[in-house]
Amino acid sequence: MKIEDIGMPQNFVGARIKEKIEDAFDVNFDVSEIKIDTFDDFGRVLLEPYNNCEKLYYRGERIKSRTRRLIPTLLRNEDVITEMNGGSIFNIDSKKLFDFYCSREHFISVYKTLYGEPSEDSMYYMTAFAQHYLDISPFVDFTKCIYVALSFAIKGREKADSDIVIYTAEDIGDDDTSSDMDEVNGWLRNYSVNIVNTDFREETIKYFTEKRKNKGLMPKLSLRDDFKKLEELCSSMSPVAKLIDIPTNDLMKYQQGVFLLLNRFSLVDSMYLTKSVRRGFVIKKYIINGALCGELKRYLVANAPQYRYKCLMNIAEAVK
Repeated sequence: MKIEDIGMPQNFVGARIKEKIEDAFDVNFDVSEIKIDTFDDFGRVLLEPYNNCEKLYYRGERIKSRTRRLIPTLLRNEDVITEMNGGSIFNIDSKKLFDFYCSREHFISVYKTLYGEPSEDSMYYMTAFAQHYLDISPFVDFTKCIYVALSFAIKGREKADSDIVIYTAEDIGDDDTSSDMDEVNGWLRNYSVNIVNTDFREETIKYFTEKRKNKGLMPKLSLRDDFKKLEELCSSMSPVAKLIDIPTNDLMKYQQGVFLLLNRFSLVDSMYLTKSVRRGFVIKKYIINGALCGELKRYLVANAPQYRYKCLMNIAEAVK
């Protein structure tokens, strides 16, 4: 079974869609990567801006891997995506997210004890609570403190077998960071993400064709319509990034945590960062040589011992 067998030119994806995807996602951009091989480089490019109080936000990753992208926890969980799945191309909006949380009996029971009845008009506390205790939310964790990000990246190791990573996000927009609850709840009310599976290999085409033959499993869209809808999505993307600075518990305050909200975008396979996000934020990715872990750990202990890895999730340990 070939693409032309269903009435589509062989180069349909490559000629008509690939160009739009590459333009919308700016695949050559992704995020700027800077390699750090010495402690002096680390001090110059990361510590100096932090000590100079430049308005940067940080995130630490223990390993450099293509599979560890800046994707919200909601979209990393394949089981959740499957549960919300409405086809090869579907949407997750605020209502669908709210209903998902409300369907979690134990989660919602504890939430009600802490915050009262949930409401679609005030989603922030629910999504923040879900990020911390359900690990499913539209947020990516960042921090205002480089020592916190560094500790999460090192994880107490003297030496890492692979490079470690620190992301920085700089708000260059006028209104992309907020501590106002009403504004943040407004952002969440407008939450909308499209999930797109572009796996158009021969097996997938055959699968859809077989489903079409089975009366009870006929898909809502024909394969041609799937292509057309994908093309429309790629033409209409206008993703935005927002940063939320409203701590909801003592641990978040201690870690100086903030949330990065990626909204109004389409996740096509694993691609999601687009050039339009750069209108509000500059995101950089620092690749740090794993051999520096020991030296960086000693620096961390000397300058911010309360943020040693064993203290990050345990305020009582930090107090001691």
